[in-house]
Amino acid sequence: MVSQTATPPSDPSARTEKLGDQNYVRIVEVRKEFDGFVAVDDVSLSIRKGEIFALLGGSGCGKSTLLRCLAGFERPTSGKIELDGQVLNDLAPYDRPINMMFQSYALFPHMTVEQNIAFGLKQDGHGKEAIARRVEEMLGIVQMGKYAKRKPHQLSGGQQQRVALARSLAKSPKLLLLDEPMGALDKKLRSQMQLELVNIIEKLGVTCVMVTHDQEEAMTMAHRIALMDAGRIRQVGTPDEIYEQPTSRFAAEFIGSLNVIEGKVENDEADYVTIRSPMLQDLIHIGHGISGFEGQEVAFAVRPEKVTISREEPDQPHNKAQGIIEDIAYYGSHSVYHLRLPSGYKLMANFANRKRWASESFTWNDQVWVSWGENAGVVLTA
Repeated sequence: MVSQTATPPSDPSARTEKLGDQNYVRIVEVRKEFDGFVAVDDVSLSIRKGEIFALLGGSGCGKSTLLRCLAGFERPTSGKIELDGQVLNDLAPYDRPINMMFQSYALFPHMTVEQNIAFGLKQDGHGKEAIARRVEEMLGIVQMGKYAKRKPHQLSGGQQQRVALARSLAKSPKLLLLDEPMGALDKKLRSQMQLELVNIIEKLGVTCVMVTHDQEEAMTMAHRIALMDAGRIRQVGTPDEIYEQPTSRFAAEFIGSLNVIEGKVENDEADYVTIRSPMLQDLIHIGHGISGFEGQEVAFAVRPEKVTISREEPDQPHNKAQGIIEDIAYYGSHSVYHLRLPSGYKLMANFANRKRWASESFTWNDQVWVSWGENAGVVLTA
């Protein structure tokens, strides 16, 4: 757990103020076993109406199994799933007011774009005129009107994704499920489609649960994220809460890059704490109290972008270290410097590349100083 009392980040109200019922989707103590193996371990979640909610985790963490339980492809061993007050456990997939967009898109290759979108409406017995109006509306929303007569093989990956989304939304489902929605796209197109997908879903006000192993995808698209590991939910929060205030070492290390400095609490006061670490020569100074005790073993976690790098020694008594640049990762807009400290610990620091050549600032084997603010990191006890 996080053993600190810092003020939480501001609520991202610009995206959440229009969300509805907080218990629109309820997952209550859901457990799923396969021949004695527990894939989903007593998970409970509440998802708001109109929310884009991400299940994020590595392979085998249980996120896809939980999504399949929502879709009806798997039946929970125990627990309950509700949607808008209706219990779904005993309903077949085709009887649930839910649609799912698969990673492969699963478009019918022999049908045109408009025929693919119309398929579900025809299966439900809607009239020709109603189907034509709805298909035209969906083509407009996903901006695929001029491709209505094309077959899937005549479309790009991004265009196929739009068609799959339109087909999933055509029946106005109460819940949309996305299974690794960007998995089939290249990186540049993936970044573009993330924002397009969010705009379409939010415009229609559809409640969405997505599964992804891609941190950037979850952070970009979701109102809230549930971080999963070994079938359990480790933390639920907005993207900035997950990133800036992880509640465990697992959560901290899973999202983004991180420096983890282990040590013991030396001074535990109401308004500040100091930590002594064998990895550093100087003390770590935290500018607020924590719910800990002197002598407690803790881990101090600080992101590389919160660490400043300079040639001169910083004018501060704590939160600094001197080291030698051993590795450099160049990303164009910034570089990540890996410093080897006298203790042998390797620490990362980001540096914005404002000069034409990054090597004009720092290069390999340079001896430099790093430092960070008293509220730059978090203290982890779990």
